[in-house]
Amino acid sequence: MNVAAEPALKRGVTGPGYFALAFGTIVGSAWMVLMGEWVAPAGPGGAVLAFLGMTLLMVPVAAAYAELVARVPRAGAEFVFVEKAFGPWPGFVTGWYLTLYFVGIAAFEGLALSWFLENLAPSLSGQAPLYTLLGRPITAMDLIVGLAGAVVMTILNASGATIAVGFQKIVTFAFLTASAVLVLLGFAQGDTGNWHPLFESAQDRSFAGGMFVMLGVAGMWLSGFQTAASAVEERAPGTSFHTVARAMMAAVAVAALFYSLIILASASLAPWRDLTSGALPVAAAFDHALAGGLATKGIILVAMASLLKTWNAMHLSATRVILAQARAGFLPASLAHIDARTGAPRRAALLVGLWTCLGVLAGRGAIGPIISMGTMCTTAIAAVAMLALMRLRSRDKGATPPAFVLAGGSPLLVAISSGAAVVASAAIATPFGVSDGMPVEIWLMLGWLALGGGMVMAQRLLMGAPTVQPA
Repeated sequence: MNVAAEPALKRGVTGPGYFALAFGTIVGSAWMVLMGEWVAPAGPGGAVLAFLGMTLLMVPVAAAYAELVARVPRAGAEFVFVEKAFGPWPGFVTGWYLTLYFVGIAAFEGLALSWFLENLAPSLSGQAPLYTLLGRPITAMDLIVGLAGAVVMTILNASGATIAVGFQKIVTFAFLTASAVLVLLGFAQGDTGNWHPLFESAQDRSFAGGMFVMLGVAGMWLSGFQTAASAVEERAPGTSFHTVARAMMAAVAVAALFYSLIILASASLAPWRDLTSGALPVAAAFDHALAGGLATKGIILVAMASLLKTWNAMHLSATRVILAQARAGFLPASLAHIDARTGAPRRAALLVGLWTCLGVLAGRGAIGPIISMGTMCTTAIAAVAMLALMRLRSRDKGATPPAFVLAGGSPLLVAISSGAAVVASAAIATPFGVSDGMPVEIWLMLGWLALGGGMVMAQRLLMGAPTVQPA
């Protein structure tokens, strides 16, 4: 099957838009729920050291992605990078799992949004379940909120990158403003004496062991900047690859700073060991500063807004990866269609919306497997992307260098590739350490791969063997 000449995506994303996509994906709503898990291994000081220290790895990784973007400036991120470096089928496997990651996290956001809403208005909780799946009940509230959110995100992304990224910028910079207010309030009303002991594990482990755990956690929660690479084909005229690179690197650094400040601000308001219990430890800490539950409601609203920006970025990125796979002949060519009026891949956006709705229907019992699969996918794909950059550099040696190149030469690239491989290995090994037998996440990922391979094979049988477009 020969894919027709590609229509053009509408160009209009500038530097602030790329920053909003990258930062908006890195910082979602996990900080509100997982604060206890961040401070418990090595204390608030250890958590801050882990996040700031991990920037030494993640900022160069972001710069390496910027070089990949400059070498292969096409929608689809890691799919097109790996396809260019290693060929169509490695590219497809990468892109298919990348699709799973984006769509899975989008569904997670829909499920989390319902949970936050119930915490904001407790009267909405306690509904009779409609059905039970994966051991958890699914209520009408879960479905109404999750499905309505999926529809809104689909409409945003079907309207084009200008509107979707415009929404992303508004929510991202509003979130940063609200976060600055929270941090100032925490330091103004808190007591740094609550930080002590600053470097100590609250778990049955040594401080060194806790720091090792936190470095892995920090690496996971500083990833996500890659979504900016998905929109590279939609750069506004005059927006350079250096601008895209600075946006992604700045997003990692600002995210690490945000995490560090919100940890210290929360630990100022209450003894930090109190943060290791409770469902919403940050809100509980800020209740010491504002009486009457105002802090809880305000922080939940901030977290919900943060969740929306992550959801939007995931939907946009999933749409571009599906577009790229359709262009390459792996998915139906109709999914490569670009709407003439909006300059958006509307059919791909609709498909992402449909898949997100299916994820929402699985209910909150799917949250654990979604997070685990997402972690495995994103860390493994980042490691593969570093190998792709090595391959492209070797193959293009002597050619004109791209518009942006990671500084530091081969030694730095080897170092960050090794770091990415270690993080990926830890993420993949983790489910086996907590599961009896084969983890359910592995079965689901194998099933996803079988589904993708079956779709491609069926397309070849029905349409004739496709001629995969070269990258």
